Amino acid sequence: MDTTEFRILMRIFVAFVFLLVLYLIYPFIDVIALSCAFAYMSKPIYDGIRRYFGKSTAALICLLIFIIPTVVAGILVLRDLAAFILQVDIQSTINSLNSILNEISNQLGYKFHINESTMVQNILQIWTYLEPHIRGLAFQVMALPIVFIKVLVIIFLTYYLLKDGDVIKEVILSHVPEEYYQKTKLFLDKLNESYKNLFIGNALTSIVIGIMAGIGYYILNVPNAFLLAVLTGIFALLPIVGGWTTYIPLALYYILIGEVVKGIGIFIFGSVFLSLLPDFIVRPLIVKNESNIHPSLVLIAFLMGPLTLGLGGFAIGPLIIGAFDAICRVNLEERSKNEENDQII
Repeated sequence: MDTTEFRILMRIFVAFVFLLVLYLIYPFIDVIALSCAFAYMSKPIYDGIRRYFGKSTAALICLLIFIIPTVVAGILVLRDLAAFILQVDIQSTINSLNSILNEISNQLGYKFHINESTMVQNILQIWTYLEPHIRGLAFQVMALPIVFIKVLVIIFLTYYLLKDGDVIKEVILSHVPEEYYQKTKLFLDKLNESYKNLFIGNALTSIVIGIMAGIGYYILNVPNAFLLAVLTGIFALLPIVGGWTTYIPLALYYILIGEVVKGIGIFIFGSVFLSLLPDFIVRPLIVKNESNIHPSLVLIAFLMGPLTLGLGGFAIGPLIIGAFDAICRVNLEERSKNEENDQII
């Protein structure tokens, strides 16, 4: 056997092993993506305490104070939310909306009219699109044995990603040919920036907003405070939409039905703690001096990702979009350098 034949056989063997690895991890691709997301979201805490406790202890502390509570709370929230949505009666929802609009019309002196048949048809069209995604989410969350295994894998993977994550870059670069080393290094740096922005800047900020919303709604004695806090946190992920899409309609509703003090209190609380505080204090503290990712990419990552890929899409979507953003940034940077060199010449 000559050298060429040996190289061909080795490449076939390596490709075969790589395909087997993909086959093994495919059912857990959402778990790996969620582990990466949790590792990035807990990295500010990890970096802050690592200098005092070391890598292993710092990663363990992150598991205990952030990752495990977040995973458990997330499962409980998703289970209750999925069960609630699956039990929603469309007709009773429309009747409730009618009664609310009638109450508002009495306050304003203007009669709202709803064509129930048209509304039912529109709601059914939306529900027909969303129902498979919601049912899939409910089945994933309520399948306890599978959820338990995946939670354990998430915890262990997140721990080792925090502890040894800085080695991954060096391992990748060590296998890159010298002529592609600089470009690969630049791509990995841009990829890290994109993931920091998506997972730390957006995802972690939305969790903080959801927690603040839950506390505020509970203090203000708003019904279904827990569900509204979850919705506020989810909306906070999306650009333009934001947490105001929850607290402003809620405040207007209470003002229009005569509970003016409560409505104004909700509006002031939402404006300060769910809009101003996150934008000017929380987000800058969480992620500093990082380039912003385009809002349209954030929307695709956190909205289309879950709708296309299910629960794991909350992490898989940002991973894919982050890689796409990094590729675009590398190409733009190289193009700008080439243009500068052409101008010098």
